[in-house]
Formats: sequence, structure tokens, C-alpha cells
Amino acid sequence: MRHDSATPEKDMTPSYSIPVFSRSLGSWRLSVERSAFDQGVLAAHYDKKSEQWQNIVDRYGFVPAYQGLIQGVMCHPHYRQHASSLRVLDAGVGTGAMSAAFREHMDGHLVLDAVDISQAMLQQAQQRLRHPKTTLNLRRANLANLPYADSSFDVVLAAHVIEHLPDPKVALAELYRVLKPGGILIGSITRTSLFGALVQMLWRTHRVSSSVALNWLNACGLQATRIIPYRTDSPASRLSLGCVGRKPSFT
Repeated sequence: MRHDSATPEKDMTPSYSIPVFSRSLGSWRLSVERSAFDQGVLAAHYDKKSEQWQNIVDRYGFVPAYQGLIQGVMCHPHYRQHASSLRVLDAGVGTGAMSAAFREHMDGHLVLDAVDISQAMLQQAQQRLRHPKTTLNLRRANLANLPYADSSFDVVLAAHVIEHLPDPKVALAELYRVLKPGGILIGSITRTSLFGALVQMLWRTHRVSSSVALNWLNACGLQATRIIPYRTDSPASRLSLGCVGRKPSFT
């Protein structure tokens, strides 16, 4: 069980490489890797983009896409959460788009914790996510070392964040740890496409196919994992996929 506070400044993240290209030619295997961003450098990039980030989110139609994804997941018998008041973690909150979409789904009170490595993004999310029926707690933290106890959250949201991390499996293990038994993770990944290749080049992200995403979710212990196409006719739907998994309940 972990209760310690974690901040990017104290994080001693080892050096990681991001796979870019791999091909087999007979007995030869050619591969190209790129060094992942240092967490401080990545935080500075997000800080710089924070004021324009929500405009990008709106232009591509991510909020209605997230709303459709969340509605479908939360109404599904495998993933439905029955508590009248949910505790939710937005892991890599950015400007708060997925949390805002989740708030629209909720009738009751929402306890929302949100973390990001960018202080500027957290400031944007703070303004966006204020709501009379929401208790909001925002912290600057690294997903590889979350400052929460085991089994803290009913729902974890992870919108376009796992692919940006040096070691996605480490972060997913942390997200699994802080989920309550029976809790769910709702995420979003960038489709493999020319646009996805551009994102990978600019942000040094992992190239995540549907099979890779499912392997990551299953490897951390989640069950009933699924890749879910977005329903809206928007750039977000054409560029991204939803994903979901449930932490096993105690028997």
C-alpha cells in the first residue's frame, strides 16, 4: 500500500526508449527507437501548449466523443457503477475534457481527483471543472508513482495519456492499484494512422494498435477489456479509439 506524495521534481524516472519502426528482412530485424522525453521536458511542453489545448479539443470534437464513450460504458452491465456518489481519478487530466464529459453523465455528487505533470494544464482544468455537485482535488503528480492509497477510486479516466508515458505498463499498474475492486478504467488512445504517426513524431509517444492496447490492459490485471470505436461523426472519432477494463471484484 502506498500513501506517499509524488511530484515530478522528485521522480527519478529511468531512461526509456520509444519504439518507432521495426521490420524483419529474412534473418535480419531492423528497428529504430527514440529516447523518451525527460518528465521535466515533457511537462514544459505541456505548459507551453496549455492555453491552446482546449481549442484543439473543441475543434476535433473530443468532448462529445468522450460523452458517447462514457454513456455507453456506464450503461453497460459489465461496467456499471452503482454508488450514488463516485470517486473518480482523471489521470493526465489536461484541460479536463474527459472529466467534463463524465460530469455530464452524473446526476449525483462527484468526488473528482485529477493529476497531471503540467501545472499550467491543472490551472486550465481547475477553471473548467468547477461544479456545484463536484468536490475537486487537483495535484501535480507522475502517473508512475501516484500519491493515493490502494483501492481509492471507483473510476479512473485516462484520455490520450498512456501512450505518452515512457513505460505505459508501469503507469497502468499504478492505475490498477488505485482502482477499487469492481472499479473501471475508461481510456482513449490515438489510432494508428498518418495522424498518429505525426503525433508520435512530435510527442515521442508509443504507437498503439488495438491489440497492443488490449495487451497492456490485460497485463496489468484488468478484465472484460474492450476497444470501443467512438460514435460521433467528428475528427476525434476518426483519429481515436476508446478502451475500457474492469478490476476484478473480491469473491
